[in-house]
Amino acid sequence: MTGKLDYYAILGVPRDASAEDIRRAYREAALRLHPDQNEGPQATELFLQINRAYELLSDADQREIYDQELIEIETVMIAKASFKAKVIQSRAKLLQLDEPQVHYLMIDIEPSQDLPEIRPPINLAIVIDRSTSMRGQRLDHLRTATLKIMSKLTESDSTSIIAFSDRAELIVSPDQARDLAVARARLSLLQAGGGTEIAQGLRMGLGEIHRNFSRKGINHLILLTDGRTYGDENECIQMADAAADQGIIIHGVGIGSDWSDRLLDDLASRTGGGVSFLDTPETVLQVMEDIFEKLGRTVASRLRLEGSVAQQVDLRSTFRLLPEPMPTGDSLPMNLGNLPRDGVIRVLLEMVIHPIGQISELTLAHFSIDGDILGNADESVALPLEVRIPVSDVPDTDPPSEEITAALSQISLYRMQEKARHEAELGQSAQAARRLENLATQLLANGERELAKSALSEADRLAHSRRISSEGEKVLKYGTRALMIPARTGEGQQ
Repeated sequence: MTGKLDYYAILGVPRDASAEDIRRAYREAALRLHPDQNEGPQATELFLQINRAYELLSDADQREIYDQELIEIETVMIAKASFKAKVIQSRAKLLQLDEPQVHYLMIDIEPSQDLPEIRPPINLAIVIDRSTSMRGQRLDHLRTATLKIMSKLTESDSTSIIAFSDRAELIVSPDQARDLAVARARLSLLQAGGGTEIAQGLRMGLGEIHRNFSRKGINHLILLTDGRTYGDENECIQMADAAADQGIIIHGVGIGSDWSDRLLDDLASRTGGGVSFLDTPETVLQVMEDIFEKLGRTVASRLRLEGSVAQQVDLRSTFRLLPEPMPTGDSLPMNLGNLPRDGVIRVLLEMVIHPIGQISELTLAHFSIDGDILGNADESVALPLEVRIPVSDVPDTDPPSEEITAALSQISLYRMQEKARHEAELGQSAQAARRLENLATQLLANGERELAKSALSEADRLAHSRRISSEGEKVLKYGTRALMIPARTGEGQQ
């Protein structure tokens, strides 16, 4: 929070937390962050912050004054924010129940209209898998696509090309990337061979981004691979977490069928990026151009949804719907990625609300949407967002939100294939096949004939081989995920 620390967020408690909740949170944080137990570079500073937070929030008089200051600060922040947020709730009011109930929030984040139209500098690392399986057309198409991207660079951009197998090598430096003849010659020397160790490529790619890092622009890594890495998955995830903390986004591109979609999804979701699935290498040029073009339309980068939900509320799942569909976990903070100038970031939050007692209104959450405004402004912005809902013992007769209903309908298709895949992995092939047949029926009803054929084909395969093919897993996963993108209306949809 700009101008004043949010002590509730520091302790990880909602603003309606009881004195006992605050005391418990302080004890847990103090044990975790005490300098004797935690040798991290910021441990001492964080330890001092949680002590100050506890001192203030445990004193009723000081807390009351602090709460009023927060309200005044957030009012100013909302008025000055360079982007805005709109919240749609699945119901107009909650029903007074003695049992849990599910509720959904859809949050749309849009830029203000008065931001300067400036193309931000792009700090990009392209990390290419050159293992043996990339030999031939795959590597040829990647060379062509990479050269095309370098032809679009401006003087303010920085691009590095890294190739990896069981070791990594800087193929094209930022200086070499500015001379297409030199870059072409360097890329022509790129040969396939060796195994796949993604951590090697990630480490060098992130190192190159750090070398040219700028908060005035976008810091982005594109990872292209057609294989599975073995033994270094945890190291890759740790690097992604560190990248997220530093404001670096990772976008994964999987070519063919024999790559770990779960690992690439994990790397991308942690950093606010996305994943592209290419069933043939010929499409890599279009995908790379789309990624680069979207980077150039970014008006705010490193957006995060932070804050806390009420004591009676559990956050069960979150999903980013726009500009690129991606499951984003079940906890805050959530990295949202880049905000396009002519588009929107849309997220859907699924909440479980426990019995709430006799109240007329519930504050569901206090959020903060943080990000860096790019271009001339070059400033960090935090937009406070309080979400409230009335509570009544009279059922809500209004129909559910159409936007949320449509989103949930598409997410249900995605979750069906995820459940079928999980059942197949557990050996429950008959159950998985029935689920895929049901998925095919619903896809046909939605006019998705090709996806429906893929679902039926994998259901038939399950009946004979008791497994889903690697290609079928990815076709269904990324095909149903793409259905979540609303119809093109000129509002930043892909």
